[in-house]
Amino acid sequence: MDTTESVVAELNVALGTDYRLVRQLTGGFQSGAFELTGGVVLKWTDDPGWAARVRRAAELVRRARAVGYPTPAWLAVGTTAAGSPYQLQEFVSGTPVRDYSVVDQALARELIAVCELQRDLVPEPGISWSAWSRGVVLEGWDGIWERVSKYGGETDELLRRYELLCRPYRDEVLPDNDFVHGDLNLGNLIVEDGRITGIVDIEAAGAGSRAYDLISLATSAARDGAAPGVDELFVEAALRAAGRPTVALCAGAAYVTIAEFVRARVGSAELIEYGARRVLDLLGA
Repeated sequence: MDTTESVVAELNVALGTDYRLVRQLTGGFQSGAFELTGGVVLKWTDDPGWAARVRRAAELVRRARAVGYPTPAWLAVGTTAAGSPYQLQEFVSGTPVRDYSVVDQALARELIAVCELQRDLVPEPGISWSAWSRGVVLEGWDGIWERVSKYGGETDELLRRYELLCRPYRDEVLPDNDFVHGDLNLGNLIVEDGRITGIVDIEAAGAGSRAYDLISLATSAARDGAAPGVDELFVEAALRAAGRPTVALCAGAAYVTIAEFVRARVGSAELIEYGARRVLDLLGA
């Protein structure tokens, strides 16, 4: 099995470099992030199944950066002999957001403008967050809705509310041409002097509607304690971007996805439920 040290050694051989491990960076659940010498960041995971996803994300990162989307440049992408995908990114200045109350309405509007850069960046078919949203909410994809429904309690009530919200939109065709981060929450922001300098943890990027990211930000703002009114700004931006049917389906899929993720790794769903309930209230559902 790979270790961070073995991944660094292997990529040094592959790239002809002499990087050395400096420290592990905080934040990010999907894969480890480590600062190396030379002003670069290594991200890797021991899940070989992510290799194709990471390679696809590299192209999407290139497109997003070309229109000004503030995600770090990817310098190299590879796979170790054991099958662990990795990428090297530039190290960006700033601090990861940990006190979410600093995300005020001014920063939220800046982030909404950033999300507008995602429009129409992925015209070709591929990994689709819109297809995922429809499939999860309306067609039982991956069995995730059924699994989460067994949690009971508040979660079961929220699922019923999302079902009622989404039921009228069974025949809707969701937009599918935008770049979608797929895990855009306040913890994936890097800021400096009150401005966004980086959006990270982008390996799950794909096509879909930018409304998925905006509604995910709304949920994050509510549960994580952003300044008052920020969650409402994100919901309004999502509705402007794609309309109520798309927002409803994206919100339902985003909720069950993070509900299962958090239960498996943390064990407490209270804040996740609060964020989901707040989004439902803002949508009048």
